[in-house]
This record gives sequence, structure tokens and C-alpha cells, in this order.
Amino acid sequence: MPKNQTIDSKKIQGNILVVLPKFIGDTINCTPAIKMLKTLYPNKKIYVLARPHLVEMLSRDHSIEVIADNRFNTHQPCSLLSQASILKKADIDLAIILRNSLSEALLCFVAKIKYRIGYAQNGRSPLLTHALKLNKNHHYIYRYCRLINETHGSPFSEIPNTEVQAKKSSFLKGDKKKKLGIYFGGKNKRCRHYPEDLAIQTLEKLSEEHPDCDFYIVGDPSEKDEAEQLIAKLNKSNVSITNLAGQTSMLEMLDLVASLDLFITIDSGPMHIAAAANIPFVALVGLGTSPWSTVAPKQKNYIALVANGQQLIDSELIRDIKPSQICEAVNQLI
Repeated sequence: MPKNQTIDSKKIQGNILVVLPKFIGDTINCTPAIKMLKTLYPNKKIYVLARPHLVEMLSRDHSIEVIADNRFNTHQPCSLLSQASILKKADIDLAIILRNSLSEALLCFVAKIKYRIGYAQNGRSPLLTHALKLNKNHHYIYRYCRLINETHGSPFSEIPNTEVQAKKSSFLKGDKKKKLGIYFGGKNKRCRHYPEDLAIQTLEKLSEEHPDCDFYIVGDPSEKDEAEQLIAKLNKSNVSITNLAGQTSMLEMLDLVASLDLFITIDSGPMHIAAAANIPFVALVGLGTSPWSTVAPKQKNYIALVANGQQLIDSELIRDIKPSQICEAVNQLI
């Protein structure tokens, strides 16, 4: 078959594989592409190859089958050949490779998957049957969907919404107050981290203006100590806030964010959870790992506060977003 020939979905005999990125936010942004595949292949089994830490979250969607990529199992990692053997047993005919690494394309090639779609990045074009040129100005969700749409003759005219499977969180109080979550990130988030002094000013002002809200700080275990230090300083101002940083698993974090009435967050995985769960949120956008224009959620129920100051130090850029701006945005959304 000539490379890049349009794929006729009716002629695909085996199952479908989607090779997912490694981060939760990127994985959530792949859900529109998976929806497209469900439409194109309603009678085929759709597998997703996911990092072990994402398997539990993805397994909630009973319309797909999850294969753990045990090359990245921290306890018992397997070889590329062993992982390819697992894929062979799944009778896969078509692979959509949404991560732009050489190893993912090599894995699908070694697994002898007939059609292998991906971007012509990192010298992997010879390993692909359909190698598209990447336009780095395209939004990430557009990039993922384009791999499916263009190789199938462009049957879609719009991108579906992102989606997460969430349950009601047991970490939130049972009172009737509105639940407002906060994720300022830790110093591990580098230039995306919202500085402690501004965070304190923000939460003091919000607590004063919204006594009808319960406030929750969220974060991963590496951010727990910083969150505790922040809350200790807030306690001196009689600001009541619950610290859940480091207290939740990834799945519990997903349910928590999806159960909030409003979320204040840096550009992050939890932000994409809120967008997919249709939770109103305020995004604090400093210098991210990708341009904001390529990662901004494709939703309408949020306000993005994008740093646009004249600071020459990268870590200082986010200081352009003032506590008063955050409070004003919260007032508009809540």
C-alpha cells in the first residue's frame, strides 16, 4: 500500500490501538480523538496503551480496553519486545500514535500493526505508514484529532469535547456551602507556580468576600509541605482552608476537582480535569511548558488570566497576575 493512502474504515479487519501521552492533562486532551475513533469504528474494540499510573482512571470508560505500558512500570519494567508481544495478542490492525517519540513508533512497528499513524517527528517516518507533518502552531487537541480525521478522508468538521469519568468526591464537606478548590502548584512547577505571597493575599481576600464557600488546597505529595506552610500563614489571618495536597490518589484528585463548584488553578493537569468535567475555573497562566495557545482548554466556562508583563526573569512573569484580578474572575464565575 502506498504511504499515506486514505484509510477506509470498512476495510480494517482487526482492532484499533491508541498510544497515549504520559501526562494526565495530555491524556484527557486525547479523549476527543478517541470519540472520533468510536464513531468510525463502532463495532471494533478500541485499545488504549497507557502509562501504569493512568490505567485506573482510563478503566472507568467501559467502551475502551486499557493496556498498561509496562515498559514504564516502576516495579517490574518489561522490554519493548515483551510489550510488542502483548500488542500482537490483541489483534490490532490500526495504531494511532499520539506521542511523538521514536520508541512508540518502533513498538507498533515491532508489533507488526498494519497501519501506523503518527507525526513525522524524531526520525520515525520510516516506521509509520501514515506520517503527517506537524504544525507546532496547532492546538494539542487539534493535533490528536487531525491524525484521525485527515487519514480517514476528513469525515469530521468539528472537534468533540474532552471528557472524564468522575464520581462524587468523599473528601468534600457535606454542608451546603459552595466548594472552591485551589491549585497554585509547588516550586516543582517552576515558572507556572503562583508565588506564596500573592497566594496568601488572594486567599485572604477570597475568604473575606466569600464566607459562603469552603476552600480546599489540592496538590500532589511533593507539594504537601509547601501547602502546609501556606495554610500555617493563612491561619494567622484566621483564614479557614482545608489542605488536601498529598492526601489524594490521582483518581481521588480527579473526583475531587470534578465535584467542585469552582476551581482556581495554574496551567496543569487538574485544569484539564476541570475543563473536561465542565467545572468553572480560573486559569493562572505564566510561562508554561507549551504556548498557552496550544494547550488552552476548548471550553467556554473559564477565565484565563495570562501573564503579560515586562519581567525579564521567567519565574517572575506570573507575578503579573494580581490577587485582585483573580478575585474579580471568581466573582464573575461563582
